[in-house]
Amino acid sequence: MAGMWITRLGIKGHEMKSDANPASQVMLKRDIWASLPEDVLDRVIARLPLQSLVRMQSVCKKWKIKVRSSSFIRFCESENESPRTEWFLTFGQQKLGTVCFAYDVHLSKWHSIPLGYLPYDLNNRSPLAAADGLICLGAGWNANSRGAMPTKLVICNPVSRFWRDVPLPPQLDPALSILSVAGLAVDRVLGTYKLIVVGEVRREGPSTDGREVKLLVAYIFDSVSQVWKSYEVELDPLDSFTSFLASHFRTLVGHSIRAVLCSVVCEDVLYCLTARPYQLHAFNVVNEGWNRLKISLPAEISGPSLVARPGRLFLVGAYRHNQHDKANNIGIWELDHDTQRWNVVDILLEAMRSNHGRKSPPKSPPRAIKETIDSDDVILFVKWATRFLAYNVSKKSWLWLPACIPSTQGSQPYHNGYLFTPSLLLP
Repeated sequence: MAGMWITRLGIKGHEMKSDANPASQVMLKRDIWASLPEDVLDRVIARLPLQSLVRMQSVCKKWKIKVRSSSFIRFCESENESPRTEWFLTFGQQKLGTVCFAYDVHLSKWHSIPLGYLPYDLNNRSPLAAADGLICLGAGWNANSRGAMPTKLVICNPVSRFWRDVPLPPQLDPALSILSVAGLAVDRVLGTYKLIVVGEVRREGPSTDGREVKLLVAYIFDSVSQVWKSYEVELDPLDSFTSFLASHFRTLVGHSIRAVLCSVVCEDVLYCLTARPYQLHAFNVVNEGWNRLKISLPAEISGPSLVARPGRLFLVGAYRHNQHDKANNIGIWELDHDTQRWNVVDILLEAMRSNHGRKSPPKSPPRAIKETIDSDDVILFVKWATRFLAYNVSKKSWLWLPACIPSTQGSQPYHNGYLFTPSLLLP
């Protein structure tokens, strides 16, 4: 490419004639770039790949300030029309601490993402949620009678390495509550987000019999107002968010309770499973209201995990014909919003994965991701021991992802998986 010109759609190039003098093949001169109007230059920069924007910060102080400004980040989000790259994140524990790996479904490769720049001691419980370009981590874990809880939440962008800490909701009494960080609702155009935490709180009832009232509470942190708000709904006496988590994780995980399997966020709606009779609760973040969906879970499912995609809600778990069935099959169901029933999508038989991992239910919740921006294919990621299985719902096909890194002495299996879209969003 011997020459370039700038159009409204970005940078294009043209070729010189074959008999042209090589000495005359000069790229755009520095004074031409220097004389460009600021808005034109911003349009050019906004169309650069994300990796180039990150590297720009080391060119000069002016560009570092520009790339880190919220106005320019919003401008990049509105101007960049290229398909977004979606990654599948997973975390593991090694001698040097928590490590993060991202699987690029378009390139079929893993990227290593360092987290050592964070001034906190992270552990295998730290990863809590992810959405678009942000992830939420827990730090300073304390144990109470109901399980382990973080004392601080950290929102960070692992690509740009911007981060901030968020205190726990002031309305929360750790001694009387158990929490699950359900997810993040991100507005990429406005550059804002809401952190959504769900939990069960017990209080004394209004009557004099001393009976406790169980409340399902959604705590919402708004990045604009920088404050927490809480929204609660009373649970049935026999229903419980806590007991569902306790029995579920004691069966599947065998260590401290972690509430990540039973709640998801999709299009500003929080979906949450409770114990009896396996009720599904929905909280609309925009309308700020709870809705109880009395939809029974399939009788064959064990260890259910919710998976949300735009307009679609899935269940993934161990498939059992009866309570005595010891086969390690994986069942996939999708909710029919019209009939309010869970329909079977597919069952992955034990024979399909007999050579991979030990025979035990998945320890980590699956997540869904589209293969391409224009495709209706939905891929579910299911963890099996230390491997991940990618299942294509539309094509009813599956494959094993390559291992993140070779197993090393002192390393622990990978933990939860999350969807992640690289960006420059500020936490």
